Amino acid sequence: MQKSFRTLSKYFRGWELQRNVIGALIYRELKTRVSEVRFGVVGVFIEPLGVMAVFLLIFSVIRGDRGPLDIALFLAAGIVLYTLFNEVAVRALNAMRANEALFFYRPVKPIDAVIARGLVESALFAIVYTVISAFIFAFREKWILYDFPLLVISYVLLALTAFGIGLLLMVAGHRYSSLVQIVPMAIRPLWFISGVFFSVVSLPQWIRPWLTWNPILQAIELSRHAFSEDYLLDKSISLPYLLACAGVSCCLGLWVYSNNERILLTR
Repeated sequence: MQKSFRTLSKYFRGWELQRNVIGALIYRELKTRVSEVRFGVVGVFIEPLGVMAVFLLIFSVIRGDRGPLDIALFLAAGIVLYTLFNEVAVRALNAMRANEALFFYRPVKPIDAVIARGLVESALFAIVYTVISAFIFAFREKWILYDFPLLVISYVLLALTAFGIGLLLMVAGHRYSSLVQIVPMAIRPLWFISGVFFSVVSLPQWIRPWLTWNPILQAIELSRHAFSEDYLLDKSISLPYLLACAGVSCCLGLWVYSNNERILLTR
């Protein structure tokens, strides 16, 4: 009994230590993230707003039928969620190099850096998403939100999917340094096939099953449906599938990381 108590106490001390490490890394990452962009925190809003402005101009000129969902919310869901995935995954890829000096301290592990980066990016883009949506609601003088839990769950599941893939990329990037330059370029084509500026139901029937394997597209479509009940979903869009993507990517990422942690910490 006493031995079990000591084991349990040691286990909780380990969790408390990791929590403190992650908290310190979050503070460090937040300062670094904000200082990387011009105008500080405001700069985080500029990129998605700039892309939205361009697409709003294009859609207002060439698109006649805007469908049941407000075009600004349509674009906001696509741009913010795609950027969230891209930032979490790519910044995880660079986590080893950015925090290399910290790994001399035994309590600090590479996975702590990925968790911290993932939490910072998820929180920042959640704020961006909330502010943009609130501004659109105020501008339209209308509350456009059908299913808030679905909106939150889709966002969280996509962030978890990106976290799992980020762990895989971090390990791969450490083993093969050339991937640090290759992966960001390889991810960019996802912009065109992730539903950022189109809906699945507007596509030909034959291509839908191929594109809907993409969890980013799944999250974007579910988020748009969360804003409007009238936004039609293709039968291949599924919340359980997005949940499976998050679970599989996290489990696979954690498994690969646990088998390579010693290699990651080798100088």
